[in-house]
Amino acid sequence: MAFAPVDYDAALRACARGDENAFQRLYEHEAPRMLALGLSMLGQRASAEELLRDTFTLIWKNADSFDEGSGTGRAWMYSILRYRALKRLRQAARNPLPDAGIGDDIPDGGGSGGAPDGSLLEALSHLDETQRLPILMAFYKGYTYEQIALRMKVPAIQLKTRVQVGLSLLRELRQA
Repeated sequence: MAFAPVDYDAALRACARGDENAFQRLYEHEAPRMLALGLSMLGQRASAEELLRDTFTLIWKNADSFDEGSGTGRAWMYSILRYRALKRLRQAARNPLPDAGIGDDIPDGGGSGGAPDGSLLEALSHLDETQRLPILMAFYKGYTYEQIALRMKVPAIQLKTRVQVGLSLLRELRQA
């Protein structure tokens, strides 16, 4: 079933006014992707489904706090999901580092992997592996600098510098 493109900012403004149809459109359009991200971060389907419900509850309740000047509506929605997932990982006091390999279940950022031109994954493909991998590990898995540094066997301060340089390059690429 194909969905028409969604204007996230307009839909969030409509949600703030109590428009349940706009909320339903947002849910139908983004819930599958958000569930997949939640599952990749939490590793358990039941936890990911609960995270998705909590996230959309917060989106509905807080739609009026969305500020278009701070970023896109879609990014705002995903930030809610991501921060809630990271909070759950910390509250569970479990080590989010699986026994799997360092980059398992993380998109490779390859430019020819079907990512549309101008997408974040396409921009990531322009970064050096030492910059790209820690950025992806932090976003997709919620790893801290210290955890990533330990896994990559580099000092945390060196890793922070690599990430900061990588993020600066991403900003430049996205603005170009």
